[in-house]
Amino acid sequence: MELKNALAVCLISFFSATLVVLIVRALDSHTASQLEPQLTQIAEELQAIRKQGGIAAASEGTASRAADDALMVYYFHGQRCATCLAAESNAYDTLNTEYASQLENGEMVWKVLDYRKDPKAKDFDIVTSTIVLVRMKGGQIDAWNRLDRVLVLAEDKTALSAYLQDEINEMLKTAAPEPEPAQPGDVPAIPVPGTETDELPLPTGPAGIPVPQ
Repeated sequence: MELKNALAVCLISFFSATLVVLIVRALDSHTASQLEPQLTQIAEELQAIRKQGGIAAASEGTASRAADDALMVYYFHGQRCATCLAAESNAYDTLNTEYASQLENGEMVWKVLDYRKDPKAKDFDIVTSTIVLVRMKGGQIDAWNRLDRVLVLAEDKTALSAYLQDEINEMLKTAAPEPEPAQPGDVPAIPVPGTETDELPLPTGPAGIPVPQ
């Protein structure tokens, strides 16, 4: 993947530089002199991106910032056997199909790691290829779940997709807070007939003496 990114950046840089030369040569000298600084700046910016590690490095920086509050989907792999590759491919297809918007806005981050080399594998007791869902809040792990059935379902794309969606949706689901139990004082008193405190006053006679009911 890193080699592909490096080649892509090199090709972009090469074609951008070539494009500058071709455009400048195709235009008259007056117009070319006006456009040349802007085109040269574009080429220099692309070269700067290449020197900083390429487009992949910039994307990883954005992903790391977004991962402070995101659902991380780690695919841990060891040796690249056919089953492991099928699990990775089918899982990634599910994310791109069912959670494209979450991936795009950074709410979800997909990352492939070698459990034999990455220290995170020890945190989740990884001993074989699998997927771990990690919910991050404020840069800290809020909850995580290791999906141990990934390899069993690896080559059954439909079953793996359903399994993955069920587990992801469970992690994304925000449980509504349970209402606190009612306390005795919280229950409104039900008035008993004849005991109301705001009864109408008794009718009185001419001297103000209450008239018997």
